[in-house]
Amino acid sequence: MNFDDRLVRVKWVFLLLLLVVPLRLVALQLGWRQQLNTDPHNSRLLEKVAFRGRVLDRHGQLLAYSRGNHRIYPQGSLPSHWTGFYSVDRGVGGAERWKNELLRERREENGVTSRPGHELRLSLDLPRQRSLERVFPAEQGAALLVDLDRGQVLAAISKPDFQPARVGADWRTWQHDERAPLLNRPFLGLYPAGPLARAWSWKQLPRRPVSLMDWTSPQPVKGQLLISPGQVAYYLLKSGSELPLSQLFSEHVQPWRRPPELAPLQKCAQGWQWSCVARLEQQVVTWAVALKPPYLVVLVWENSDQEKAALRAAWKSI
Repeated sequence: MNFDDRLVRVKWVFLLLLLVVPLRLVALQLGWRQQLNTDPHNSRLLEKVAFRGRVLDRHGQLLAYSRGNHRIYPQGSLPSHWTGFYSVDRGVGGAERWKNELLRERREENGVTSRPGHELRLSLDLPRQRSLERVFPAEQGAALLVDLDRGQVLAAISKPDFQPARVGADWRTWQHDERAPLLNRPFLGLYPAGPLARAWSWKQLPRRPVSLMDWTSPQPVKGQLLISPGQVAYYLLKSGSELPLSQLFSEHVQPWRRPPELAPLQKCAQGWQWSCVARLEQQVVTWAVALKPPYLVVLVWENSDQEKAALRAAWKSI
């Protein structure tokens, strides 16, 4: 075999190798068509916003729904740290992220036709959310109202808040805002625990109950333990019940049994209460806890040492 013949053979081999890749892709497309067309990670299958499921409060009031190619948040900033946001450019947050697979459109077997995503009903009670926001005394901080018999969070305030519908327009502003309006303070905000760290054992807390959308574990910093309002609420719930702390609506009821010891809570005319000022370097926060079974309020007020005002606000929200 002369040189020219060998060169022709090499050319044919090289051509066949080049054809292997497209032939393999065609085979995959034919054999795996259904899986590829319905896989939610297929970037070509952008979700149709119009098919995204609705988000409701416990009474069925709309918190988020789709109109055409837009996601609508009819309650504005009031439940913003519950609903979070949905944006093609900025992603998803809050409940929109937590239950994204539930809410997103459901594709049929052919990957072309779709059905609306499922509805999501949260434990949020909008009237109680409004009441808690009205009495909340601070521009920065967090508060929780929990039904201990159901283990459900009825209201959660995080200040400052944001407008979910403006995620595209205000994203850069929020990212550079030192007050961190996107931070879900009730469950992700960490504050010096003060006397609570000496009275309660926080090592028993789990990383995050599956029924909560967000959670940050307690953190030791410079001799202080940093905790969130959600962890305080979880501890008190678990002291008298086996229910998990939840942000999902459920009809299940299991009466909360008050333990014999609630230190450092003190008995008062309404029930039990406790407040303190905690400091870590330049950070000063006021804690207030009001317990009138089955309702519990946990409040933390940033940049403040006004215990009485915080405690009054906590009681007003029950």
